[in-house]
Amino acid sequence: MKLSIKLIENNNEFIATCPELDISCYATNKHEAIKRIQNILFFYMQSAQELGFSVENFETIDVDGKHYLLKYDICPTNNSTLH
Repeated sequence: MKLSIKLIENNNEFIATCPELDISCYATNKHEAIKRIQNILFFYMQSAQELGFSVENFETIDVDGKHYLLKYDICPTNNSTLH
């Protein structure tokens, strides 16, 4: 499965959504919105793995059509970022 992040600017907020997993969050700037949804995706995948579900490791992610390398371990560290 390929994950994508859609960013929507609404007044002074950015909404980041992952349509494939129906997950959304918001922040006051674009970078923070991406960081927050990345943390949510890590939590989602970690929780699924803890419940015994097979979880695909994602190496890339699309943010508004731009392709990024997603560096993470299934249990992320604070320095996990989009590159």
